[in-house]
Amino acid sequence: MAQSIGILKIWWRGKYYECVAGSSIKLPGMSNKTQVTGTSVQRYQTFSAGEVKATVILNEGMSLDAFDTDSVGELQVQTLTGQAWVMPDAFILDKPTMTDEGGKCPVTWNAGTYQEILK
Repeated sequence: MAQSIGILKIWWRGKYYECVAGSSIKLPGMSNKTQVTGTSVQRYQTFSAGEVKATVILNEGMSLDAFDTDSVGELQVQTLTGQAWVMPDAFILDKPTMTDEGGKCPVTWNAGTYQEILK
């Protein structure tokens, strides 16, 4: 029986961060848009940014400011089944709000390029 993806691992600017369940990744690329013309439908394409959403855990000794919005950095996303994506031009949309429920910090990254690595 094949194993399916269960956990995503996140590295932001070379540092590993533990994440709670529910992380997601959408790769950047072209997306189709619909244009209705009279009684027919056409399509046109636009570019959509990649998006990674994860709730990282801020542990003792870690800086909340590591998730600043001032610069671009490398984001790596890896699964336990061997797939990995490297986004060298990732950036954080908004500084996260940390909660006192175990240091949860929901973070959303966007990126324009990626490289996929398969096991």
